[in-house]
Amino acid sequence: MKISFQIARKFFGFTLVELLVVIAIIGILIALLLPAVQAAREAARRMACSNNQKQYGLALHNYHDAYTVLPKMEENITWASFAGGNTDLSIHVRVLPFIEQGAMLASFTPGIPVYTFLSSMHPDVVAILELQFGMLNCPSESERKTKLTGTAGPDPAGLRNAAGTNYVYCNGTAIDEFYAIGNVTITDGLFSRQTGSLDHVSDGTSNTLALSETLLAFANDPGTTTDRRAWRRMNYVDAANASTPSNYANVDLLAYAQANPPSGSGSRGFPWLSSRGTATGFSTYYTPNFGVPGNWVRSAANSNYNFSSSNHTNGLNACYADGSVHYINDSITLEIWRALSTSGKGEVVSLP
Repeated sequence: MKISFQIARKFFGFTLVELLVVIAIIGILIALLLPAVQAAREAARRMACSNNQKQYGLALHNYHDAYTVLPKMEENITWASFAGGNTDLSIHVRVLPFIEQGAMLASFTPGIPVYTFLSSMHPDVVAILELQFGMLNCPSESERKTKLTGTAGPDPAGLRNAAGTNYVYCNGTAIDEFYAIGNVTITDGLFSRQTGSLDHVSDGTSNTLALSETLLAFANDPGTTTDRRAWRRMNYVDAANASTPSNYANVDLLAYAQANPPSGSGSRGFPWLSSRGTATGFSTYYTPNFGVPGNWVRSAANSNYNFSSSNHTNGLNACYADGSVHYINDSITLEIWRALSTSGKGEVVSLP
């Protein structure tokens, strides 16, 4: 008698339900992981930004050690006639030797004016508009270059690319008569046409802002918009009331912008070699990331309504006059923010 045996084979696999469960679990893990990765990347960018500002703070102190005075903003400007042009370059240019960029300084022709007229750059300056180095930009900035209107270039629209900077120097509160940067005193903002030495910082260098951040103007004109987040990159040219500067002592710029939505990318944060407050300065008229047009330009005077902003989470970095860098939350009160921007008015503030 012959007996045969048949061995049963078992096949292992996933059922459809099990597969869907696995896919769902993987999706949940990715959803949990991505924000953590993004947060880690932003933390790294924020730290790199803080280090950039720390280097600028050290450069300012080294400049002060070399010349016994801090660099001025908008020095030797003749606004009435612009006779001879503006012969001044930005603080960024002045501190180049102190951030190991002395070779770049050799690219600048000594004594040339930045502007030959109110809105026209000197040809020798136009030729070096695209010069840049790593410390000019915050790693969180998404618009590294902008285009300068009124400067002949190869662009189809006749414009020229220029490098901008996210790091801007404190011009004070911009309240009352200080809305015009020419009126800013030594005791208001740390940097103005009257900038002095650190000996004038009677409020204490650890309680006085030196520089902070701003978002660059849009590379492409977004047109008129009411998006307050977009406004931080935009320019508002106020020509209608330029003949009455007294109206700008204390003005609700937010209400004005809401009634007259701004348009145009403007010149915020750019070009980095210009000493104008519209390019490389900021005031504390509003708190950080407040959502008004980041740069207000008036034809009657060089207004000081230029604001701080960033792409960091709920705040921005700011360097104090002692060289220390702190993260300032958007929720800081206007009173404290303004007090931090003055250098000799005796306000008592707590370090954020």
